[in-house]
Amino acid sequence: MKKYIVNKRAIDGDELLSLIVASNGIYESTLEKLLQCNRISLEARLNTLEKHKWISKKKLSKHFYYSKKFDLDNLNHLDLQADALQKMLTLGFKTNKLSIATNQQKQVTASFHSAVKKIYHHVNFGQKPQAYQLFNQCLSNENKEFYMKFTEYQHVQIPIQFSSAFDENQLPHTHSLDTLDIIAIPTKEQLPAIRNKLRDFNMYKVQNNTEFIRDDILIYIQSEDCFFFYAKNEKQQWILYKIERLFAFIYYLSNYFKSNEKIIFSNDVEKYTKLETLYAKSSENRKQYNTIGKKNAKKEAQS
Repeated sequence: MKKYIVNKRAIDGDELLSLIVASNGIYESTLEKLLQCNRISLEARLNTLEKHKWISKKKLSKHFYYSKKFDLDNLNHLDLQADALQKMLTLGFKTNKLSIATNQQKQVTASFHSAVKKIYHHVNFGQKPQAYQLFNQCLSNENKEFYMKFTEYQHVQIPIQFSSAFDENQLPHTHSLDTLDIIAIPTKEQLPAIRNKLRDFNMYKVQNNTEFIRDDILIYIQSEDCFFFYAKNEKQQWILYKIERLFAFIYYLSNYFKSNEKIIFSNDVEKYTKLETLYAKSSENRKQYNTIGKKNAKKEAQS
């Protein structure tokens, strides 16, 4: 069973309520994955909201919550997107603001951030020589300059919008280039349909688009628990590339993500501290309410 990153981020009551209202139906377990929060604390908050009639609860295969109405299709779509968000967390990133927007379907939008030093010392970044190897493989000097920004600044912020599809009839279309777009799919079966919809929006007007998908979209495949992207080779054939390590993701951003001006690099330590507020609060809560740890420490002191 996959282990999710939870109990790392404190719960913001307004954020929790807005997610439920906007979702029109969301599993409790999906909220836990999105918010990376403590399950017991989440249940207490949900019970309070339900008691005061802000939200309602029903059970399908498991409990889900909604405000005024619910759509059962949203449950699985948002849960699939939450798995894609969790994959971003395993690369060493954290979330600041979380929301759910509506285009064709419910879409999770989040601002991700990471301190550069945490990127370099992250457990999933096994060997530093890989970073230099990928740097030398960058497609242009401009791409190399962007790649190097991940070593020159205190932290980085990346806006990301998630979408999802369970079959080719549900494929979303690109309606904005303001974020990094990630489409989550359950298996590789949906890849041919996505590939057929890819278009270069340097040649198409995104404002008028109702059908095609940006060709630099990142694809999360749930069965593989991994990111992929398409790029054309010298013969103009689409090739699927797998992102297995953190610096492969940075290489993708540097060479293939066409809206990289939306990525923010900063040396403002105070700003980074604010981005970390909910994570810092969660850490404080774990220390304050760690009754088992306190009992063990007391026993050791008395022995």
